[in-house]
Amino acid sequence: MKKLIELNPIGIGTYNIDLNNKEKSLKALLYSVDKGQNFLSTSLLYNNCKVVDFLQDFFKIVNQDKIFLTCHLEPYIEKVEDIENQLDEYLKRMNIDYVDALQVHTSYASKIPLLDTYNEIDKLVKKGKVKFLSASNTTFDELKELCNHFNIFSFEGVYNLECKYYENVGLIDYCKENTIKFVCYQALRRNNIAKMNYPFLLEMSKKYNKSQNQILLNWIIKEKKLNTIIKTTTLENIDSNLDSLDFILDTEDLKILNDFQDKRFNDIQIDWKNQGGITIDKLASQFKIE
Repeated sequence: MKKLIELNPIGIGTYNIDLNNKEKSLKALLYSVDKGQNFLSTSLLYNNCKVVDFLQDFFKIVNQDKIFLTCHLEPYIEKVEDIENQLDEYLKRMNIDYVDALQVHTSYASKIPLLDTYNEIDKLVKKGKVKFLSASNTTFDELKELCNHFNIFSFEGVYNLECKYYENVGLIDYCKENTIKFVCYQALRRNNIAKMNYPFLLEMSKKYNKSQNQILLNWIIKEKKLNTIIKTTTLENIDSNLDSLDFILDTEDLKILNDFQDKRFNDIQIDWKNQGGITIDKLASQFKIE
């Protein structure tokens, strides 16, 4: 099994990456790696497989052993054979031999039972095509069921200042108790939190001479001790994200951030079956500011 590298807490997101300027995007990815970022998450769904195809250029330059690569199984799983076929699609499109972690993107992505799905992923671990089993966007009960049968390495879930669903139900504490890395996506809610201009965030930004997003990343990583996935193809933003870890928030400010939630998110009934409501992966995309 591949030796586990120490993961940088700020992972590289690839959702909606700019493919109209591939040279700029590739430069940004390489810059991120040079700066120490070594966790990358991607999906065949992103831009209809074009993001995964683009990453072949990245892996032509960067040794795969330097990157922890997580890939998602998407809603094409109708039979067990679809799981390895989908993995092989990743390997072929990126021209690589294995992925570090493979996970079902959402519970409803598989039409076969979740345990049967992960049994097949576990077989791919034994084949050497996958190194670790991970999970994403499941219910708390589903994660516990998976952990009763498998060693789950990480869990990708929504978490940010406004939307603390997984913390509220106890899943984040469960991950910490069971040495499962919780990886936040939409940690900044695609800049929508900063657009709210909460007075307390504005005050902290002035107090520490940091941007609102830097305050948020510092709190999530240093106080909550969670990993994140952030997508940016701007070198200045990459530097800014990494510089968010070079200061310490005061106790009274941490309390404000820990206690705050946006009740609007808590009032949403999550549609776990994808029957026309708001699914967990769409939760943080609500209440956008244009």
